[in-house]
Amino acid sequence: MTRKRDYRAEYQRRIANAAKRGLSRSQARGHAKAGETAVGKRTVKDADKFEAALKLYRQTGNRAAAAKAVGIAPERFSRFLADAVAVFGRGKSLKISDDRPREMVVMTNGECHRIKLRDFGHASLNGDHLNAVKAFLTSNNPDLLRPFAGKSVLDTKGRAHLLETDPNTLHRIAASGEPAFPEIYRIVQ
Repeated sequence: MTRKRDYRAEYQRRIANAAKRGLSRSQARGHAKAGETAVGKRTVKDADKFEAALKLYRQTGNRAAAAKAVGIAPERFSRFLADAVAVFGRGKSLKISDDRPREMVVMTNGECHRIKLRDFGHASLNGDHLNAVKAFLTSNNPDLLRPFAGKSVLDTKGRAHLLETDPNTLHRIAASGEPAFPEIYRIVQ
């Protein structure tokens, strides 16, 4: 005969374990309040869906339709938006500020390093630098590198990394066979 579950004891145990970890009762139940972080782990598959919904939301401006189109609940997508990005305005004036850290390859000090960059601004500057380096390597025009002379990007720990602009060093790095752009850009959760 099967053993009868004691739901009350299970609930009390869950609340007690959450209290030890410094979580609220609502987080322990699995339904965190607005402003509290969710306790459950999100899978990589979910992360891809959330990113696809965010891309669609940027294009259409319709939060619920974007969530439903990729197969997630609008409430979960709203929670993701509140946790990950800042949304301003509605409709045509919709602005989404995404300042999550991004992991990219940065050409600095004569080498390529995989670094977690602080926010979108630094990742954008690094992406522009990588595009300029690619254009320089095909045209050998050093004027393409001048806008990046003396500029640096910040990592998540606040350290500055000076962008490489020396033509000889960039040719040496290119000859070493570094990865292509799609392999060097990733948003870090």
